[in-house]
Amino acid sequence: MESAISNSRLQTMGILIVDDSPSQRLSLVAILTAAGFQRIYTCDHALAAFELLQQQPVDLILMDVSMPLLNGIEACRHIKSQPALHDIPIIMVTASVEVADLESAFEAGATDYIVKPPHQIELLARVRASLRLKYEMDQRKAKEAELRQLTVDLAQALKSLDEQHRLLQLEQEKSERLLLNILPKPVAERLKQGQQVIADDFPSVTVVFADIVDFTSLAARMPAQDVVALLNAVFSRFDWLAERHGLEKIKTIGDAYMAVGGLPTPFPGHAQAVAAFALDILQVLQGDEHTKHLLRVRIGIHTGPVVAGVIGTKKFIYDLWGDTVNTASRMQMVGNPNTIQVSEATYQHLKDAFVLEERGLIPVKGKGEMRVYYLLGKK
Repeated sequence: MESAISNSRLQTMGILIVDDSPSQRLSLVAILTAAGFQRIYTCDHALAAFELLQQQPVDLILMDVSMPLLNGIEACRHIKSQPALHDIPIIMVTASVEVADLESAFEAGATDYIVKPPHQIELLARVRASLRLKYEMDQRKAKEAELRQLTVDLAQALKSLDEQHRLLQLEQEKSERLLLNILPKPVAERLKQGQQVIADDFPSVTVVFADIVDFTSLAARMPAQDVVALLNAVFSRFDWLAERHGLEKIKTIGDAYMAVGGLPTPFPGHAQAVAAFALDILQVLQGDEHTKHLLRVRIGIHTGPVVAGVIGTKKFIYDLWGDTVNTASRMQMVGNPNTIQVSEATYQHLKDAFVLEERGLIPVKGKGEMRVYYLLGKK
């Protein structure tokens, strides 16, 4: 989640002007409109402002100090007393430069002040600074909410595992639940019906590999229990994202995670689903204060045909074979940390709905030179 914000984004944030002087309101609106600000609201007294704030989302308030009915300092104090409005920055617009007036304004919760008549450059600079402050507060709150949700999700996953463990102790359901833990449900159903060999051709699926960069050296500095706990937390989140996007997790290989879209039940948007899954992985790791400085991930994606089936008689495993799997693995291996690298085949599926950047031709072991792309986001 980026902390920087562009001027174009600032210009879409809401600004409320509260001033009993029509000429002052018109002057402020003219300056802000000329600077490109799009959502500007005006009120001629504080009580009207209170009513508007209940109806419209506002990111900044320009408040006159001397107004009838209720002065700006008392209005500021009232706004700051309400939890839903507390984080809105308030710039006092005043003709007074008395220290006592300014101290009262700041004690009431104002974040800045401007002396009338405001200079255009100073006004815009202070407005933009206050809007950036509001944006940063909103981003922080969103990140905190995401972390809380992550904690809830992990707690729910652990609770679910505990429940499964209890159910597995019931002999009548043990066999079915074990199968469903290691095989896709449609494949497990075929095994239960007595099918001995399961091997299917899929003409078009999308395979993704996500590898934690330098995890071996990281693990060497941690107790074994902490290593397992860290991988479990990260891969549990990956599992949740895979299910959310309709993907099938195939396996984990050490510190690498493999999943596929488009099987065992084919669907046309498998490449798009895998792309969204990969973007969510980066967002989760980079948006988590506990992992963004600790873990980096390298992701590779390729689209093509595979053979999928079940091998083993005592310890079943549902696996994929074919050049598509090897190429997806190579896309991950020759990628860079915290990037998603896709092949030309996957690019053709994604180019209309996603933002991609061509990296160019790179040498790929066993494949020669391949044209590859970085997946940057959704359009």
